[in-house]
Amino acid sequence: RVFRNEEQDATHEHTFHQVEGIMIDRDISVANLIHSMKTLLGAIFEREVTIRLRPGFFPFVEPGFELDIQCQVCAGEGCSVCKGSGWVELLPCGLIHPNVLRYGGLDPEEWSGWAFGLGLSRLVMMKYQIEDIRHLMGGDLRFNAQFRAG
Repeated sequence: RVFRNEEQDATHEHTFHQVEGIMIDRDISVANLIHSMKTLLGAIFEREVTIRLRPGFFPFVEPGFELDIQCQVCAGEGCSVCKGSGWVELLPCGLIHPNVLRYGGLDPEEWSGWAFGLGLSRLVMMKYQIEDIRHLMGGDLRFNAQFRAG
């Protein structure tokens, strides 16, 4: 669970849950990161999704990226969820900083890797085309009832 102090809106809550992923091996590159993220998101959405990477700063990765997904609510046309841009920031990611590898006892000349942090609320929001993230924590049983398992 992650807490943050920022204004709440349709895509930002004060509390969210995050899954983190990491891969370390020899000769890992940004191409491996992109392929892995597209494979992961394709499996979750059960189809190929359009993504883009933007530069972003995160102290444990270099280079760091914001991975955006084409808005699933408006199919990239522009709406209140994506603030008219057609894109929603989904997860920060990047190649693991060499110092992190060193602190982990690995030689960054031999080893490399990628890491990401995926906010589950925003993922659910995109998968089910929910227009306001605040519904997920709101406790409205009428909203929750539409997601009953089989």
